[in-house]
Amino acid sequence: MQDSFWGAHHKVFDIGGATRFAIGRLRNGVSPLFSGGMLEDDNGNGSLMRIIPLLFYIKDLPIHERYQKVKAISSITHAHFRSVFSCFIYLEFALHLLNGNALDSAYSNMQQSVKAFADENEFNPGELKLFARILDGNIKEFQEDAIYSSGYVLNTLEASIWCLLNTGSYADAVLEAVNLGGDTDTTGCVTGGIAGLLYGYEEILQVWIDETARKEDIDDLAARLFKRITQ
Repeated sequence: MQDSFWGAHHKVFDIGGATRFAIGRLRNGVSPLFSGGMLEDDNGNGSLMRIIPLLFYIKDLPIHERYQKVKAISSITHAHFRSVFSCFIYLEFALHLLNGNALDSAYSNMQQSVKAFADENEFNPGELKLFARILDGNIKEFQEDAIYSSGYVLNTLEASIWCLLNTGSYADAVLEAVNLGGDTDTTGCVTGGIAGLLYGYEEILQVWIDETARKEDIDDLAARLFKRITQ
């Protein structure tokens, strides 16, 4: 935020409000365990957009440990249950894709495991009801005008899963996400994370890879992540 360390062009052009406030708390010495916003208004998509690398650290843990890790990492910036549970659903879906499940099977398996886990832990029924479109039916069957691409975490989660379920390639999934409008960069990012797991790096258009800002830095970061998780 101060030095544009990971800015695409070494510039900071936007930081979400919840993330900005959390960074401020961290700078003032607040523990990362308590830095994230806990209010209903703190449910932007900031933690969801950055959560996908955590999958490679938690993929072999039991589900209750996976949830606790997701909660800890989301809560650095977004500590409300809605943000945490959105990240959890996203990574559980991603885990089934990583394990080689076909797309529709990954979705239905995620629904079953997440609902069983929620029932076991007696989460707030009012909060769980907000996830009904994802967990209780088939969000694939919704019409496009019922999918909302915004900075609200639940909208971003729904849109990303819907885009993946309704397309047949990496490029089509990401383009569908961007063309929804609204918070296009984040919806594209979140969709691209799970699309990459499903289709593989080789299915990403080469022109997109070649034009990626700071590609060499990202390649280095990915290599360091791989080295860390395979030690």
